[in-house]
Amino acid sequence: MKSMHPLPAPRIEQVLAMLRIGVAATWAGRTVLLGRGVFYLLVITLLSALWQRVASERLPGTLASLLPAGGLATYIGVTEWIVLSVPAIHLRLEDDIRSGAIETHLLRPASYPLLRVAESCGGLLVRQAVLGVIGLAAFALSGMAVPPPLVWLCVAALGALGGLVGILLYALVGLSAFWVRRTVPIYLCVQKLSFLLGGLLAPVTLYPAWLGRIAEASPFAAQLYWPAAVVIAPDTATASRALTMELLWAVVLAMLLAAIWRIGLRRLLRQGV
Repeated sequence: MKSMHPLPAPRIEQVLAMLRIGVAATWAGRTVLLGRGVFYLLVITLLSALWQRVASERLPGTLASLLPAGGLATYIGVTEWIVLSVPAIHLRLEDDIRSGAIETHLLRPASYPLLRVAESCGGLLVRQAVLGVIGLAAFALSGMAVPPPLVWLCVAALGALGGLVGILLYALVGLSAFWVRRTVPIYLCVQKLSFLLGGLLAPVTLYPAWLGRIAEASPFAAQLYWPAAVVIAPDTATASRALTMELLWAVVLAMLLAAIWRIGLRRLLRQGV
């Protein structure tokens, strides 16, 4: 068993099959999707009303003067759209590791973490499609100025990549179950860092300069801030920077995920569950 390669080369058919499973499983829970959509509407309505009020005041001596007119409500809609679309892959990984079910996957000629990520990507795409339609409908009914279709296409592509970064982050949390057994504390830390450094509630450009630089370079900004930044600054430079940061962190996190999987698997084979 020690001679087993921890990351066998997957076939594209296996990855696509898991992607379809993720799509089917998420779509089968349409009631849950509807509830998530209602929650999404509630969140963006409340937060958009708050920030529109702050922006309208343009309070002297505060950062309110830097807020874009109308653009911040759309920004909040995009960041919340991404957050609510990322599946809880860490719980699936934790359950498999703690229960010992992961051992059955080691007998299959496929990379277990890759297939779980592919399955989560299927769920991500369904959630983003449903929540995206709901968000666009709410946007149209709000009466705000509509960005060009090219901006929405850019947001859709960058949002999918941001969701992938989020899946990889939470997959790392899930693999920590090799050592900590319960991943809730680590998950909460990563989630709060995502909210803060990812700019969930406000663009990181409104942060103090030192914190803004840290946030922009982090994987959390690649997950949330950079995909949403194009609705505030819809230009080629912003879109190119966003794409670069997302691809960079997707590769780094994937490599880190593979390394931690190998280390955790060696521990599992040596000590057991």
